[in-house]
Amino acid sequence: MKSFMKITLLLCLANSMIACSSYRPVVDEDNQYQKLGSSRAESEIDHCLAKADRYLESHKDSRLLKEAGRGAAAGAMLGGVLGALSGNSRNLIAGAAVGAGVGAVGNSVGVMTKDKLSPDELKQQYVSNCLKRKNLVVIGWK
Repeated sequence: MKSFMKITLLLCLANSMIACSSYRPVVDEDNQYQKLGSSRAESEIDHCLAKADRYLESHKDSRLLKEAGRGAAAGAMLGGVLGALSGNSRNLIAGAAVGAGVGAVGNSVGVMTKDKLSPDELKQQYVSNCLKRKNLVVIGWK
């Protein structure tokens, strides 16, 4: 039984490592690429990927706050309505407070998990534009 658990744990670990690996752009090996050389082109790609990660991290934080606020407002409204239906003013306030908390957490978790499920199209566009400014042409992602 212990060996089964070890194998399962190793498979889960391997799967999470694969899932966390990021996509990289594939650039055209045109004149600009030849002029820079493969190591310099790879360095430019790394630079653009790092810039995109920093940009997206700040973008994600602002999205997280917006979605938490939206969830809190919707949850408070729904909780307040359900509390009011009971006919007790304490239930209205408690329902609104609980609804706000649940809505904020629910929407925040939604933003955090959504960004980790698949490569972010915004990141790909950001990196493509960054490389374009360096005269490197992105022909795909791998």
